[in-house]
Amino acid sequence: MPTIIVMNNATEQMLGQRLNQQQALFAAQAAMRNVWLARPGDVVIATARPDDDFLAYLADVLGWHAQDGSPPLEFVTPEIGADSVVLNDEALLDRDVIRALRRAIGTSDGWSMLACYQTAGTARLQEELGLGASGGQAIARRYAEHFGTDLLNRKSHFRQFAVGTGLPVPEGAIVTDEAGLKRAIDALLPQTGKVMVKLDNGAGGTGNVVLSEGEVGPSPGAFQSILLPVANVDNRAEMVSALWQTLQQRSSGPLVVEAYYPADAMFYLEFVIEPDGRAEFTNSGSIRLRRSTDPAAASLFWVGLELPAALAPARLAEATLHCGRLLQLAAMMGYRGHINIDAIITPAGRLLFNEANARWGGGTVLHEVATRLLGAGFTASHVAASFRDVPSPGFRRLVALLEASGLAFNASNCTGIVVLACDDAHTQTFEALVIAPSSTVARAMERRLLELVHHERGIAA
Repeated sequence: MPTIIVMNNATEQMLGQRLNQQQALFAAQAAMRNVWLARPGDVVIATARPDDDFLAYLADVLGWHAQDGSPPLEFVTPEIGADSVVLNDEALLDRDVIRALRRAIGTSDGWSMLACYQTAGTARLQEELGLGASGGQAIARRYAEHFGTDLLNRKSHFRQFAVGTGLPVPEGAIVTDEAGLKRAIDALLPQTGKVMVKLDNGAGGTGNVVLSEGEVGPSPGAFQSILLPVANVDNRAEMVSALWQTLQQRSSGPLVVEAYYPADAMFYLEFVIEPDGRAEFTNSGSIRLRRSTDPAAASLFWVGLELPAALAPARLAEATLHCGRLLQLAAMMGYRGHINIDAIITPAGRLLFNEANARWGGGTVLHEVATRLLGAGFTASHVAASFRDVPSPGFRRLVALLEASGLAFNASNCTGIVVLACDDAHTQTFEALVIAPSSTVARAMERRLLELVHHERGIAA
């Protein structure tokens, strides 16, 4: 069945705010990794079409063979905003986009749609194109049309759903005013010495702030850490007041305040809720972070993910069992599609859930690529580890380095590196995926490529 792939990553619905030009450009380029989700014959709605070199590389890695000289994929890109626009509902429902899609798919019979984030706009677009829906698919479309997906992506709602379904979460509160924020901070600080304040919407930790009375520094899951005055009550009150005002300016609405726990393990579980309401486990992954090379950086550097999550089987089973209740609730409300649930294991061994995201996750593409190359159940014998935001020597040169060094993915031994995305036009960075029989081998291959790229860029400079 051919599919219309909608790469509407990092929309305002996901982040809870209007994006500035720089944020929109970054989001648009980051979304291009998701072209790996497509299959021959699919139509991709994207901010820009990847260049021919990258599409040829993707087809070669996946073993696609064009038939009758026709391109394996067709792209539809909105005119408004060129390649820096995020695919929000306004862009998706542009009349020119709809006309281009109608030309691309011809008859709507047999077509389906796969969107990163299901919005009222994606529901309307399906209706405009005449895509059929029945049963659970029709329920899901109506749910998205009424902004139902937003419920499963807001921090306050996650906490409400988690408490109601019995998921273990950090001690915390939902606050709706400045006074409530001050009370919650004072009440929760004694738990661990730190609290996290979360915007209701904010992907990737972009809306999270950690407060502490002791030593502060870049903290996992937060974009900023703030030292609270201990002795001066007035200064402390002013600081909390300023924080409330700043966060409300970014995205007005409730905030979540939680005791902040250090983590021995940070991981996610991804599921797909099928049209009949059943939740199928798809993958798990560990979150890879490190300190930035910039000592002044306020947040940790996001390296990537490693699938599967490095958890003892009993802990993974425990986490999956807890998720089942939340998934059942999401299905009963009407949601269908990808949903990711984040959690940590504390040094004391506590399992705590942080948030849920009803959309593609960071590991969705990694899982898809590894499954296509190795088959379902690849995690029984291999790991798939990503690393991103690496300075690029240029896409062609990068591929040549992989091939010359023997690091390129080799189907005969099911090991090697795949370039997921390379943005030489704007960020001059790339993201790669290492498929290897162990984490140790994956890290060694990653280090070797980084050395080669560093040497290559030094020569070019």
